[in-house]
Order: sequence, then C-alpha cells, then structure tokens
Amino acid sequence: MNQKTPKPDRREYTLMIVPHHAKSVFSVRIPIKTVKYTAAALVVCLTILSGTMLSYRYQANVATQEKHELAQLREVNSKQYSQLEELAKTTAQLQEDMNRLNQLDADLHRLVNGEESTATSRSAPARVGNHSGQGGPKSKPNIDQLTNLTKELGAAVKEREQSLTNLKNALTEKNERLAATPSIWPTSGDVTSRFGWRSSPWGWGSDWHPGIDIANDTGTPIVATADGVVTSSSWYGGYGKMVEIDHGNGIVTIYGHNSQLFVTPGQKVKKGETIAYMGNTGISTGSHCHYEIRVNGTAVNPSSFL
Repeated sequence: MNQKTPKPDRREYTLMIVPHHAKSVFSVRIPIKTVKYTAAALVVCLTILSGTMLSYRYQANVATQEKHELAQLREVNSKQYSQLEELAKTTAQLQEDMNRLNQLDADLHRLVNGEESTATSRSAPARVGNHSGQGGPKSKPNIDQLTNLTKELGAAVKEREQSLTNLKNALTEKNERLAATPSIWPTSGDVTSRFGWRSSPWGWGSDWHPGIDIANDTGTPIVATADGVVTSSSWYGGYGKMVEIDHGNGIVTIYGHNSQLFVTPGQKVKKGETIAYMGNTGISTGSHCHYEIRVNGTAVNPSSFL
C-alpha cells in the first residue's frame, strides 16, 4: 500500500534547521500571516525611523540656522547699541557746542547793540556762573528721542546761522561806520589854537575858529582821519593848499595850509593814509595843519571825535 507524502500548507513557511555534529534535523513552521505581519511591521518601523531621522536632521538644521541668526542678531544689536551710545554722546556734545554758540551769539549781540545783560535770553543759551544747580532723572535716550533732538539741533543751527549772518552784517556795517568816522589825530605836533572863539592870531580882537590848529615842522605828514572820498585837493582861499574828504553820513573833514598834496578829487582814502605834508600856505602865521570837521555843513568841535 502506497503512502502519500503530505503537501506543505500554503498558509505557512517551513524553516529547516540543520545542526552540526550529525544531530537530527528539525523544522519550524511559521504561518504566512505572521511573516506578512512581521514584514509589514518592519516596513512601518523603517518608515517611521526614516521619517524620524529626516525630521531630526531638519530640526537640527533649523536649530543651527536659528542659532546662527540669533548670534548675528545679537551682534547687530550690540553694534547698534554701541552706535546708539556713540550717537547719544555726539549729540550731547553738539548740544553743548550749540549752547556755547548761543551764549557767544547773545554776548556778541549785546556788544554790537550795547544791550545790558539779562537774566535769561530769548534763545535760552546755557550761562556760565557761580551756581551749579542741575537735576533730572537719569535715563538713556532711545532712537526717537535722538531723532527729535537731531531735528531740534538742525533747526537751531539754521536759526543760529541766520543770527550770526545778521550779526556779521551788523558788525561789518558798524566797522564801516567806525572806519568812516573821524577818530584819530591828523598829524603830530602842538595844538596852538582850539575850536571856538579865540584871540586873533593877527594881534587884534577875537575871531571864531571853526577847527583846531596843530603846529609842527614843514613836511610833517598829514593823514586822513577816516575812510572817505576826496572831494577837493587844491588851493582854496585862506586855507591855502587844502584837502577835503567826504566820509558819508554828512561828515566832511578839511586839512588846510599844506605844503604838498598827494591825493586827487574822486580818490578813495583809508584812515591813516598820508594825504599831504604840513606847510604854511594861505593865511597862516607858521607851519601848521588846520583840521576841521563839518557835520551836515556845520563846523563842529573836532575834540568830540578824538
């Protein structure tokens, strides 16, 4: 009777194990479902593990990048803070400079206009005195405060520039006025006759003298006592060789009895410039300079200008 060999179950795997040393061979049967489930589980585990590894690497890269960006941000913030500190110091120094400029501007205006000092000027410059009271909470300025302060300083600079420009113009005008105002002696020597009534140099009575006489050796230089324009340089009656200079603002000076003349009509002269040499021309008792000042056509005492 023939025996049939059993067919393997299609629903399981047979695992043959052959040991060493001629021991008996045995087999292990594993259901196919178990193999499939195990394989599926391995696939799922590998997928999860791969995803986990990829996520970890991504997160690690993101963390590294964020750390780098944070370090850069801290560095930038540190630089910005340092720059802000420097800007604050510079702005504070500019403010101090502006205060000193305001004070100088106020002082110069007082000198030009002859004003008395007041307790506080309209431009409120910082004043230096014996008192040192100060106060206020200590705080660090932010960017908005520095921006506003910068705008204020910019406006103050423009205002101060205009003020100093006006002051320059006023000083220029004042200097020109001073330069055109007789204020020095026309020559060196002895005053032999003053302004006003005097005993006549001819030996009888008295007469009105419209200037002053300064006597010295013939050839002593005669200078213009202020800036002006020569209106006459020639012989003029009893004045002899005479120079007349118009200084503007109605002021005219006259220099008479000269021996030589060095200027011509229309010529501009400066204060202190030699215009003639002393002499004894015209109606004169000796070498001298007759110096006369007229204001709006009227002779005035030259001593009030010296």
